[in-house]
Amino acid sequence: MEIRPATTDDLDGLVASSAALFAEDGAARDSLRNVDWPATHGAQWCSDLLTDPRALVLVAGDEVGGHLIGAFTEPSEMWTGSRAELVSMYVRNELRGQGIGGQLVDAFVDWAKERGAARLHVTAYADNDGALALYKSRGFAPKSITLAVDL
Repeated sequence: MEIRPATTDDLDGLVASSAALFAEDGAARDSLRNVDWPATHGAQWCSDLLTDPRALVLVAGDEVGGHLIGAFTEPSEMWTGSRAELVSMYVRNELRGQGIGGQLVDAFVDWAKERGAARLHVTAYADNDGALALYKSRGFAPKSITLAVDL
């Protein structure tokens, strides 16, 4: 499946893909995640990302079978090297197992390297074994652990 930069024509598909990610991942793994956020804010967020030179927005296929959103951050007084974050990624259930997630991550890595990123990072839920395995297969390794308690 072709991995390509998203366009404004993909906006509805991007919002639907983000909503599917929120519903599947966030709702199942985080009681504080607002699963309605993509429906109310997703179109504006994605639209803004499409024009942000520090953002990468990729889609898989003509019908948005999946997406990846990345963000690049220049060095600062706090951070001595530039960083790229894989912010959001989703592949529709019926398309999983075909290497699409790996292609999306590989495209993100290439994009980040082209910009001179010194570090790449991604956050995944601790019990999302599929996502963790995919990221580890692409060289990502734990650098920190976030601990939480729901009250």
